[in-house]
Amino acid sequence: MASSSFVRDLLTNWKLSKWIKNFEDEEINEEGFQLLKEKDIMDLIPKIGPRRIFIRKHKTFIKKRQKTRNEDKNVQEATSSSASFITTCKTSSGNAEEPCQKAIVNSIRSPIMAKRTMVNMGSLPKTTKSGVGETDLCQPSTRMGPPSTDKRKSDGDDANEQTKKQKRSAASRTTETFDSQKKTEVKKIMQSLRSTLNELPSTKLTDFLRDKFEMLEKDKKKIVGVFGKTGAGKSSLINTILGETKLLPSGNQGACTSVMIQVEANMTNEKYIAEIEFITVQEWEDELSSIFIGRSCEVGEDEDRDNSNDDDDDVEIISAFYGKYGNGKTLEELMDKKNFSKIPEFRSSVKKEFLCDTAEELSEKISCFTRSDTQNDEPQYWPLVKCITLKVPNSKDLLEHVVLVDLPGNGDCNKSRDEMWKRFVGNCSAVWIVSDIARATSEKECWEVFDSTVSLFGPGGECQSISFICTKTDDIEESQKDDARTSILTRNEITKMKVRDKFYKQKKVKKHFSGVENFFKVFTVSSKEYKKSKHLEKEETEIPHLQEFLRNLNDHHSRTSDYISGAYGILSLIQGAKNSNMTDCKEVCQDLEKRLMDNLKSISKFMEEPCKVFEQFLSLGVQQSEVSCEKLMDKVISPKGKKGSGYHQVLKALCKNDGVHRPKRKKNRGKEINLNECLASPMRSCIDEQFKCFFPNDKQGPIREQIENFTLDANSLISKHPSVTLHLKFLEMEERELKAELIAELRERKKKIYFSLTESIKKSMYLGYRRASLHTGKDSMKRMKAELHQHVKNTHIFQKAKDHMLDCLTKLKKHIVVQLKSKLEKSFEISLKTHNSLIFQDNVSEDYNKIKELMDDSSTVPVTPISDPHTKTTAFQSMLGNGNKLVQNMKITATIDPDQPNIEHKPTLLDSERNEPSVSKCQVPTDAETLQNHLSDVAFVNKNRSALIQRTNMVERIADDLFLDMMIQDDIYLKISKVSPSQEQMKMLLEVVEAGGKTVTSAFYKSLRKYELPLVQDLESASHL
Repeated sequence: MASSSFVRDLLTNWKLSKWIKNFEDEEINEEGFQLLKEKDIMDLIPKIGPRRIFIRKHKTFIKKRQKTRNEDKNVQEATSSSASFITTCKTSSGNAEEPCQKAIVNSIRSPIMAKRTMVNMGSLPKTTKSGVGETDLCQPSTRMGPPSTDKRKSDGDDANEQTKKQKRSAASRTTETFDSQKKTEVKKIMQSLRSTLNELPSTKLTDFLRDKFEMLEKDKKKIVGVFGKTGAGKSSLINTILGETKLLPSGNQGACTSVMIQVEANMTNEKYIAEIEFITVQEWEDELSSIFIGRSCEVGEDEDRDNSNDDDDDVEIISAFYGKYGNGKTLEELMDKKNFSKIPEFRSSVKKEFLCDTAEELSEKISCFTRSDTQNDEPQYWPLVKCITLKVPNSKDLLEHVVLVDLPGNGDCNKSRDEMWKRFVGNCSAVWIVSDIARATSEKECWEVFDSTVSLFGPGGECQSISFICTKTDDIEESQKDDARTSILTRNEITKMKVRDKFYKQKKVKKHFSGVENFFKVFTVSSKEYKKSKHLEKEETEIPHLQEFLRNLNDHHSRTSDYISGAYGILSLIQGAKNSNMTDCKEVCQDLEKRLMDNLKSISKFMEEPCKVFEQFLSLGVQQSEVSCEKLMDKVISPKGKKGSGYHQVLKALCKNDGVHRPKRKKNRGKEINLNECLASPMRSCIDEQFKCFFPNDKQGPIREQIENFTLDANSLISKHPSVTLHLKFLEMEERELKAELIAELRERKKKIYFSLTESIKKSMYLGYRRASLHTGKDSMKRMKAELHQHVKNTHIFQKAKDHMLDCLTKLKKHIVVQLKSKLEKSFEISLKTHNSLIFQDNVSEDYNKIKELMDDSSTVPVTPISDPHTKTTAFQSMLGNGNKLVQNMKITATIDPDQPNIEHKPTLLDSERNEPSVSKCQVPTDAETLQNHLSDVAFVNKNRSALIQRTNMVERIADDLFLDMMIQDDIYLKISKVSPSQEQMKMLLEVVEAGGKTVTSAFYKSLRKYELPLVQDLESASHL
């Protein structure tokens, strides 16, 4: 089973699980997997698209395996050599440690080999592959590895993986710096143009451009929601990840964070900033009023006295803000404006702001606004606070496009805060659940998050990733401290396994998520060890893994590329508006309008399918709801174990609040009572699978795919109508932006569609709730229940809910079609139906060319020279002479693949034949030569585009090469392989090549010469005539 498990896991990771059975039928084990030939693969994976994806990944896998073997072989040779040196030295001298070390260091140049040798010398701890510590030849090791398991990597693999992560992290930071420089340059150009545009009179074109400039600067940030009970270590975790010590105050006995805190990057200066948003004066008065009403209820007349009242929590809310002064005061006295003199912003409905030089200073100032501290007699303002935003300097790489939100508890009894809490949860792109490792699987509160909120961040939200973070992994028993590292890492692995097992048993998670690869992750972290490294290396604390998670979510490169593409579209329109050939424009416009109508018909026809599917399953849900509604209602309004007099006030509060009641008591907090949700549950159950299919969070659904596949293919018209090239480039960018906008709107609308059943039922029940809440006197509770039951029977609430959801789906269809039609037609009018228009007096050609160059270069990643530890010179150099150039700063270009964002460039740092510090010889062309080659290749492709489309036969072979070299993405490659004839394939391939810039075009040209040399020679000869 181990072998088949290896193959099965690998195919699953590569998203080729459909073909697992074929491999198992042929009994392909790990060894056989590595020996697969292309003919074998054709039999195992008959379809071309998946087969090509497999071949590329298989080649990469084999290369990595071979490299690991070579490194292990070198290590063994180095170890053998080291042992020989030590034996010789010890034979000739009693204390030969220093000569031994010198001999070994001089004989071993590879960093990995050097590290292994230092392990043998006793300078570094060493573990065997089994994880058991070995006695060093010179001195005993002080650390031991965790016990080995079948799935644990070897020591060599761990070291290799750590090196890769460090390189990826360094490459990521280098790419970010390069992207920031490009974006800054483009922003300066756009700001200058914006200033000029603002001085121009209002016309259709200038107004359109102003809107485009405004949209360009919009930035929707991704939200990471952090859940966890007091004392779980949330604050320490966030502090450590951001490299701060005292930004968020850590919990202590009697104190806890009581408000939502969102943490984002300060992009303007070096200050630490806090913005405090308060609830409104009316909301505070309403909350106090509800407390007084609850206190005034008398026992007897209408059973309003609740045996499980919330007096303790009411006292805490009042005493926290008013202190002893609040005892015995009336509502009017508590609302007197003199009580708010220290926070005038509250009554003025403005945010309070603090600017500080240090995180510690800021933390101290906001403590009274964030913390509920029963041991502190000072005034606490948290009952009045709605939300706090902290802006942290120097955190751009993690938080420029990401917000971390500390979400206390599972909601709030205050209506305003609860609505904001639900809104944050619904907007979470990722959810972190934090728990002390000692209670990770046993603590109810953190697991109740799944039960109570999964519908908010699942089908009713946009969560694409859930992470369970076990904190305080360094907290071990005294008896384990002699072997602390082993104890910590062993417990970490065991806990991860238990948490995963428990997670995948959660029924609601399975129901709402598709369970794609890497959707759920478990991290075992230690903030203390990350700072001190007493027992663990930094990488082993897994804090760097969470930092990398945020960097990937921040996605700086894609955001920069999107910004530059948007700027390029605007400049294309401005530049093109100066010289429009109206004859060409008219013909192109007619062609595009026809393509638009054909595409819209296709989308309209497709959108009928989800409407039919939902209509069928909603009808079934209506039938089930009508049968079971009485039992469902009794579960809420007549729960077992609740006496009539004790539950009366809860039911009345529920009716007054439109079917929803959240108890104030701490022990019940989070257990919201929602009659509307309960009544909607049978209909929800009937459509859950269909909803997950059409609107998944964790993968691309069919509706989104329809939007993604929509295209006018404006680029294909350039060869026939070169005079409107800029107009067509603008339209291409417009189409891309519009599709991104529609996908974002699809996420928001699907949330409303999911909750439309509950909202409809809530609306239909409104009068029933109002009438029920008015019942008083003897047997009032019985009459309230009867009122609710009768209202449900008479108002057809389930049929109305079904109609409402179907109406929402129909509106979604209309919205997609109308937005595409109206916005693209407007773009046609602006770019192709507007006569010659010199908008700017100054020529913008220079700005246009600069942005075009930056956009073409968007796949170019500069590689920072790697310093050789033995010399002050740059290690990545080639020797001067024989036409070679001393290269100290060089750009290496690489296409960025979303599935493989960190492409490693590994120049050789080793000259093993020399003992003195040296550099490797790299036969590389100069920057000028590389650029000239690229430009020559681009010129050839551009000049002969039409001929290449008509005469190239080996299109698939060329596409194969680009695909295997990761120059084109998987989905594009599959589309090309499915298109016919070859002319259409070539047309599509050339569009991808042109969009990829100089590097991809050059790779395409080389492959073209490889397979179609006679054609290339013929075209080159014709160009010289």
